[in-house]
Amino acid sequence: MTTASSSRRKKALATNVRKRARPKKKPDWIMGAIPEDIFSPAHFDPEPKCPEARPVPDLERLRHVVANPAVYEVATAVLPHKLPGTRGCPASYPPYVYLIYICAIAIYDTARSAGATLQDAALWDVVREGVRRHLGDAEADALPDTGPRRYHWTGYQPKMLDVLPQLRDASRDAWIAQALAMGCLSETRPRGSRLRPDRSQVVHGDATVVRPPSDQTEETTRDEKTGELRRHRVDHDAGLQIEGGDRTVYGKKIVTMALRRAQTPHSRIVLNMDSARHRSPEDDPDREEEASTTLRLAHEILDRAPGVLAFTQDTVWRGKHRAPLIAHGVTVFTRQHDGATPRPLKHYVYRRCNHRIYTATGRACELLPTVDGVSLYNPLPVRDDPVREGKKSFRFYHDVEIPCPHGPHRELIPVYETREDRELDPRTRRPRFNRTEHIRQIPPLTDYGRRLLGFRQDSESHHSNLDYTHRDKRVPAYGTDGALLLCLGHAWVTNSIALGTAHERPH
Repeated sequence: MTTASSSRRKKALATNVRKRARPKKKPDWIMGAIPEDIFSPAHFDPEPKCPEARPVPDLERLRHVVANPAVYEVATAVLPHKLPGTRGCPASYPPYVYLIYICAIAIYDTARSAGATLQDAALWDVVREGVRRHLGDAEADALPDTGPRRYHWTGYQPKMLDVLPQLRDASRDAWIAQALAMGCLSETRPRGSRLRPDRSQVVHGDATVVRPPSDQTEETTRDEKTGELRRHRVDHDAGLQIEGGDRTVYGKKIVTMALRRAQTPHSRIVLNMDSARHRSPEDDPDREEEASTTLRLAHEILDRAPGVLAFTQDTVWRGKHRAPLIAHGVTVFTRQHDGATPRPLKHYVYRRCNHRIYTATGRACELLPTVDGVSLYNPLPVRDDPVREGKKSFRFYHDVEIPCPHGPHRELIPVYETREDRELDPRTRRPRFNRTEHIRQIPPLTDYGRRLLGFRQDSESHHSNLDYTHRDKRVPAYGTDGALLLCLGHAWVTNSIALGTAHERPH
């Protein structure tokens, strides 16, 4: 296949992906004014602006990495001491040096630059001093006079990929332990409330598409002018992915969950990370692979840090993904999906009046007639949000007030998946009502909802930082596992900076 035909093929694939996104249809209904209630109180104070973060030089980043004790603990526990295929020949450097090396790749752009930088005696002494502080003089004095070169890394990399699942799990446990030690996800310290949780109790998640070193999709191409046959290295795990709703990017998808402390620059802590295996947009139009991966990461965090108060995520999480987390007792916030339309919730009949209640924009609303015939959904003010803890799950409610000329009515509306919701409709053989898809614990178009939405945007900042860390915004690794390994290194750098700067701050 020629270079021109390969380019045409990629453009055609991108065009097909764009066609999949349906144009937004103008709704034939309108929403009433958001009332003052517990989600939009009259005295609401917006989140204050965080102080500007100072730039962190590369050398300081390296110092933070080698000062992180978890780097040595995880590497010693997980990474092998032998090289693959050498019948017991020991590696040239201890395992923790190679974990520091992938962190150096995140600091110095490429593996070649990292290897060249660690040849500098002054920079290598920084590493030796970190080893001396945590592992003792004997270990530091036993290190070679200079750091590993690129060929040391390429020789040891396959062994790291062999234990990548164990390295990911050990890194996750170390990161969560670090967050707990820094006062995040605490069950005893001030945590805020369910409506306004402290930022250190809110975990935000998102996925990003990391670009491979090359965009080539064909292993061989022929030059149309000279007829020369050229061979290319192709990343077979890469493909066209959807990012930002309708933008197509060629690469591999990495899912990250993180948090940060309020009013504290350089306090972001990555808690969990994994790759979402590629499936074409035609086979996975709702990004189910990304959603299920993110949900699994969230449950892994909850198992190790039960103090989590809330999760924020983009619209990849639907009702079926939110329901098990809500049952676990946490608040789950996402924006309302573009395709969500008003659904009938309940018809309340009283002695002198009746009211038809629907769901719209994630909350309970009353359907009211208008003079021009357009349906008006008037949001019902929520006066309380009681939570009841059962034997197996938590039950969340909205205590709503229904305005009425004969006097307001108070009703308790569940915002969790009830047993009746799960019953199958005899006609469709589907659950009767996807409640957690259409009604939210904290509605998006409220003051508290917009506050949580702002927290989720921190994921975009983290992923932008990941993109610009590497040259030409390309992660220098082929294959999903290779990309995940380098993304783990970037997360170690981020968390080490958070740990180091926390020790520098006055208490």
